[in-house]
Amino acid sequence: MKRKPIGGARSKVVIDVPVELDLILKRHREIPWARVAEQALWQYARQVALADRLVSRSALTETAAKDLARSVKVGLRRRYAKASSA
Repeated sequence: MKRKPIGGARSKVVIDVPVELDLILKRHREIPWARVAEQALWQYARQVALADRLVSRSALTETAAKDLARSVKVGLRRRYAKASSA
């Protein structure tokens, strides 16, 4: 995913934050919070885009994926139950 150059068309995003976080943001106005938020959004968006690409190439159905996840969880539960009883 290529990033558009700074100065291009931009959109505003408004987010609600807990009061505790708002106090920290206001206490540290020297930090460019908008840039921090943008970087975090880009990072997450890249992960979502990667997941989209992986899913688009996959022959795994949603049902098969759920079955696989269930099998992995059962296996892990057994493994950790065995390890904790030893």
